[in-house]
Amino acid sequence: MSPHPTRALAVPFLGILASLQLIDPSVANNALVKAGQSLAMQGPTLALAASISTLAQAATVLLMGFLGDRLERRQVLMGALLLAIAGDGIALAAPHAGLFLLGRALAGIAVGGVLVLSFAAVGAVSRADQLGKALGVWHLWTIAGFIAGSLLGGLLANSSWRLGLGLVPLLALLCLALLPLLVPPMPADTKLRPDWPGLISIAAAMVLFLSGVCHAIQGLSSPQFLVPSLSGVVLFGVHLLIERHRQEPIFPVALYRRGCFAAAIVSGIAGNVAWAVVQLQTSNFWQLVQHFSTAQVAMAQLPLLVSSAVAAVPAGWLMRPGRRTTQLMAGGILVLVLGLLWFAAIRADSAYSALVMPMVLVGSGLAFMIVPQATLFVQEAPPGSLGPVTAFRTTTGQFGFALGFAASAAMVNGFGAANLHQQVLKLGGTTVWSSELEAKVRAALGSGRLSHATGLPAQAIQLMSDTYASGLAGTMLVAALLVGLLGAISLLLLVIGHRQEGVEQGTRA
Repeated sequence: MSPHPTRALAVPFLGILASLQLIDPSVANNALVKAGQSLAMQGPTLALAASISTLAQAATVLLMGFLGDRLERRQVLMGALLLAIAGDGIALAAPHAGLFLLGRALAGIAVGGVLVLSFAAVGAVSRADQLGKALGVWHLWTIAGFIAGSLLGGLLANSSWRLGLGLVPLLALLCLALLPLLVPPMPADTKLRPDWPGLISIAAAMVLFLSGVCHAIQGLSSPQFLVPSLSGVVLFGVHLLIERHRQEPIFPVALYRRGCFAAAIVSGIAGNVAWAVVQLQTSNFWQLVQHFSTAQVAMAQLPLLVSSAVAAVPAGWLMRPGRRTTQLMAGGILVLVLGLLWFAAIRADSAYSALVMPMVLVGSGLAFMIVPQATLFVQEAPPGSLGPVTAFRTTTGQFGFALGFAASAAMVNGFGAANLHQQVLKLGGTTVWSSELEAKVRAALGSGRLSHATGLPAQAIQLMSDTYASGLAGTMLVAALLVGLLGAISLLLLVIGHRQEGVEQGTRA
């Protein structure tokens, strides 16, 4: 096969590879209920099974990025695909919870590695002046692969949880056969040495922070949330102090002082906060308030996913260095905030058709943010640090997504319950009945399960639905304000970054 068609097909194929990182947790979440019943997983064990792949991924993505630079990236990608086959293979064949957890941890490491390695490979197989277009195409195929894979995985998981977990190994096996044909070899830098203090400290920081987020539903003031989350933030500060004095850090700490790199981080956090709030809370709303099935929820979210995928292509074609990047990101932020504000009008009886347009706005706005942000990570990577710098995009994305998940869960609870006592009293009944009802509604908001309404009168069930929807509307409004603020900060940092680049060019001249 000639090099030209190989490179032409490389970027779409790399997008399909990246989609495995989205398909794997989606399928696993669909399979988890039946797997928990089959393997007698309950309470803390079931909670760990739901989060262990994410925690393992957070701990290893920078290491996988480094290995892509240190070794030949295509070979490391093949290793990650083999690990995905082994990890989910162990999980689907597991006779008990211990092996299931081990398999899911290995799968998390593997698909996280596939994502960061495929992202870095886009920069390696694309010309610098075509990078924006390439990343737009990469994003399109990532989302397209996710849509197809998650729908198929959901169908398989409904039939058998073991069958559902077999989807990613099958896809990984197919990709493993195609990888040498579609992706050209990439040079390795054998002189690089691992920065173990930096890698371990940032891995521990992310694991602590994300493990705290898993308990956000208990409240942002609960020790289970505060202690690990704040410990993770403090440890990240320790990581920065360590890296300042390392001769060969993961990547230079001075990179944080570059406006464009800082803008990429902040905009990435903003975009992932918005994605988490919209994807997770609309899913909860449709299931808990309007009683959609999981399959219906997957179909209902298609406008969000499709608009994000399609809009990435023109965003990539319009990309240019300098002011064009700022203009694209500004437009994306504006559209995204408008979509979130539209969602703030949600009510318990809101028709699905009324939510299609805000989903399209949010998806399109995210695409016009994501493509410039991804391009900035590749462009800002210094020689010898492409892998860790591009992997750090995943780290900041996990931070933003976790922040959106934690904050939205707590805010839906808080806003919804703000006037709950007065609303319960309006229903009448005895003081004891009112107190019991209020306790049940608060329990439902705190757990995310409106099934607590079983056996209660229709008025009470309607109150629970209205309360949840009211909390969601307030959450969307706050999310719009937060994303708008972070977006404005990222635009300011971009302006600073372009000025820094102008000064550097003048100095070299």
